[in-house]
Amino acid sequence: MKTKLFILLAALGGAMLLAAETPAGPKGGRLLESSPLKAEFFVTKDRKVEISFYDAALKPVAPGTQTVAVTAEPASGRTALELEKTATGFVSKTALPVGEPYRVVVQVRATADAKPQNFRLDLNLALCGECQRAEYACTCDH
Repeated sequence: MKTKLFILLAALGGAMLLAAETPAGPKGGRLLESSPLKAEFFVTKDRKVEISFYDAALKPVAPGTQTVAVTAEPASGRTALELEKTATGFVSKTALPVGEPYRVVVQVRATADAKPQNFRLDLNLALCGECQRAEYACTCDH
């Protein structure tokens, strides 16, 4: 009986680990569990940051009253990125500083005066050997 119980618990634990895998954003970036809309942090080929908003079904939607602030924290010092609004989110006017890996902080607010939701990402643009995404957007459990 103990053996069967152990096997059952081990199987449930493995299933929970698989279910806990980090979800991927539609563009291949890091999905941020903000509310009321989900947000995706994505770095373009020219190193600009795109923040795109999605509904629960991951369909692109307009950001509405949401605001976003992005701060890069390389060894050379903090840099606030200026963002411009797009149809489905925001894009930075300038590229991210070189010298990664470093921390990037994304603040999402439902309205300009709402409490911010803070997301801290370790920016590493190297490709993961398992999921083939940039390490900042890796969906593997390592």
